[in-house]
Amino acid sequence: MKQIRGFTIIEVTVTIAIFATIAYGLLALVSNMLSFSSGQSNVLVGIDQARKVAFGITSELRTASIGANGGYSIAQADSQQLIFYSNIDTTSDIEKVRYFVQNNKLNKGVTKPAGSTYNPPSEQTSVAVTDLANGSNPVFYYYDGTPDGTTDNYLIQPVSIPQIKFIKIKLDVYKKGGVVNQSVYTVINGATIRNLKTNLGN
Repeated sequence: MKQIRGFTIIEVTVTIAIFATIAYGLLALVSNMLSFSSGQSNVLVGIDQARKVAFGITSELRTASIGANGGYSIAQADSQQLIFYSNIDTTSDIEKVRYFVQNNKLNKGVTKPAGSTYNPPSEQTSVAVTDLANGSNPVFYYYDGTPDGTTDNYLIQPVSIPQIKFIKIKLDVYKKGGVVNQSVYTVINGATIRNLKTNLGN
């Protein structure tokens, strides 16, 4: 009678080790693929957010007008803070709109008028863009006409507000969720303020 040979403990141990190694490798591969997919998704979300905000700011700027308090269309024009008056919702009120950089975020503040005044404590703020990578570089650039397309002929700070006719927004966003020293994606948009236009061709 032929004797049936069984597995030795060493053979079983080696087999288990091989299967464990293969299983670990597969799990690591799947984990890396999911992590990469999640990272790519976060990058796209951040870029899409920046695009929407830049488009939103330009839309609000185009309809900037005299404030309920009689204030000029643009109240403040700094490199990282912009304050203007515009009707940004479905009501007939002219809101005071403030975009400002704080803690690597672009924030938005909106103040509804109370009669002919704007009460600062009533400002409603929210985060517009996270993972902002501009650092100390400008977010807002101001021009006394449409940029010439050859040289970046923006006005030097401090800007004379009555000179402003066109405003450019430049948002640098970290591709890796706020990780410093990582590559960035840049979103640029701009708008001519309609009630300040001198060239009807723009």
